[in-house]
Amino acid sequence: MEIYLKNYRLKSYRSLAKPLKSLCCFLLTFVVILCTAIPKNLAATRSLDLTGMWNAEKVLKNPHKGWYHHYYDNGIWGYKTKADSDLDSFPGMNHLYLRLAWSYLEPQEEKFNWALIDDVINKWTAKGYSISFCITAKETGISFATPEWVKNAGAKGAYYPIWGVNAWEPDYGDPIFLAKLENFHRAFAARYDGKPWLEYVHIGSYGDWGEGHTSFSSQKSFPVDVLKKHIDIHKKYYPKSTLAIADGWVNDRRDDLGNLLKDYILQNDITFKDDSVNVDYYVNAYSSTYSVQSPDLFDRVYSSKPAILELQHYGMQKQENNWIGANGSVKGGTLLQGAIDVSHATFVGYHGYANEWLQDNPTLAAKLANKMGYWYFLKSAALPTSITRGNNTTFKLKWENHGVAPAYHSYKLKLALKGTNGTYTQYLTESNNKCWLPGTTTEETYTVNVPRSLVAGKYNVTIALVEEKNNTTIPIELALQDRIKGSDNFYKIASIDVK
Repeated sequence: MEIYLKNYRLKSYRSLAKPLKSLCCFLLTFVVILCTAIPKNLAATRSLDLTGMWNAEKVLKNPHKGWYHHYYDNGIWGYKTKADSDLDSFPGMNHLYLRLAWSYLEPQEEKFNWALIDDVINKWTAKGYSISFCITAKETGISFATPEWVKNAGAKGAYYPIWGVNAWEPDYGDPIFLAKLENFHRAFAARYDGKPWLEYVHIGSYGDWGEGHTSFSSQKSFPVDVLKKHIDIHKKYYPKSTLAIADGWVNDRRDDLGNLLKDYILQNDITFKDDSVNVDYYVNAYSSTYSVQSPDLFDRVYSSKPAILELQHYGMQKQENNWIGANGSVKGGTLLQGAIDVSHATFVGYHGYANEWLQDNPTLAAKLANKMGYWYFLKSAALPTSITRGNNTTFKLKWENHGVAPAYHSYKLKLALKGTNGTYTQYLTESNNKCWLPGTTTEETYTVNVPRSLVAGKYNVTIALVEEKNNTTIPIELALQDRIKGSDNFYKIASIDVK
């Protein structure tokens, strides 16, 4: 019996030996894989509060946001600069707004005077400024904003005397007028659509000064179907450009059809521009929204397109006592800040001479330059104390946008590890700055791939945000102190050991 039991146990052990061996091998392999997969520096992750490095006072010079200057306005005289320094010294100056009557650019049919704007474009874009356009068909300072040859070709219209000028208003739905208008925009767009320096094209072919109303002419609202044709012309010929339209196309109709136009504008992905900020009537009628008649229009567009504000002529603001005191401290300044907030404005035009406005309002000019559009702060970082060459690791950054709007252009985030033995640079491809929304904190996680070829040692962790387009790199300034910013526009946020 004893011999039988011994033989039974031996056979049982032998029958279990093979599966036990397999199980041990599996467990050993699993442990090896697990140890390999877990970053060696995971336990040494540290959180860094970067708010002590913030600088909210410095005016950041960043693309696609800020002030704009009415260079041509109400005619070719406009508010031309007295010296280049008028704009160069203006904090946050982004672009020149060229509002010109069609007749200046096509004085004879198919004979174009491009030099009138090309000279301005070439000079100022070479200095880093952008441009926006508004081509109008009705002005109050000249008789023919629509070229007189269009009238002579048979287009219908009528004269309306205003301020000593007998100004001709076209019938905006006249087929001859529309055909000539389309021919002009075909030629204009072929030359300027999608240029890297073009911020937007303001649809200005309807209404006094292109503002979508006829208050100083026929005082009637043209049919919605007619105005859709104007929009269609611009959509057809400017597929590469941002299109903007005055809120007057919706708000200033003398019927109840404004919502039909609003829907059509939104369907066509066009943004809005309010050109009546601090105009006396709107100051009184819309005081609760800081003279902005329809903040809801901007609520519909600002998440994907830049909102635009235009102030009343600065001289008129002062004359009507709507701008009083340095920086508008008695009246005007608070209203403008509020208008920027409720409209989520990315671009604002002060509508006057640059040197005069800046001399009167230096503090406000700087303060609002940052507030418009996006304004990026780096709040914190979660990094390992060390990383191993040849392994992947993760970095985390928390971003805040203290501006009133998101950015509408994608910027690239770059990481550079800088040491005495070399530099390693990579893009943090998981970054998406367009998701850094105003008034929010956004945490992003990035994969960092340190090559085995990098020499071991201590490295500074630096980052840079850049816009890369047309073979040029434009740095995006962050609200961080200059002491941590290198000459290459990278900001040092930490140090790390590479092993």
